[in-house]
Amino acid sequence: MTKSLKLGSHLVPIDNILEVDIWELEKGFVTVKITNGSFIVSGFDALEIVWWFKPSSMEGKRLSWNPHAWAFHNLIAHPVVQILAWMNLKKQAIRFHDWTTPKPIGFKNGR
Repeated sequence: MTKSLKLGSHLVPIDNILEVDIWELEKGFVTVKITNGSFIVSGFDALEIVWWFKPSSMEGKRLSWNPHAWAFHNLIAHPVVQILAWMNLKKQAIRFHDWTTPKPIGFKNGR
């Protein structure tokens, strides 16, 4: 089964993605070119695309996080997500996971 990524309201197989332009990553969005067009993707979806294709862009001088920003997400949110999944509340688990994922300093949550 091929992994798909969310591009706005569309779910696109990774194999259909031709290019990811991260030029505006610091502003909170990336441009994704696919076989039949392109999308401007923002917020958590943009972060996930960058984590998938070029995770090194999330570190260093491009983006930075508040100290210990990941602690709540990793120590609290992940166990809660697991419990929600066991309760067959998968949609709520994904929403909670995405909501608790830290955003980089200065990262806009939409365009």
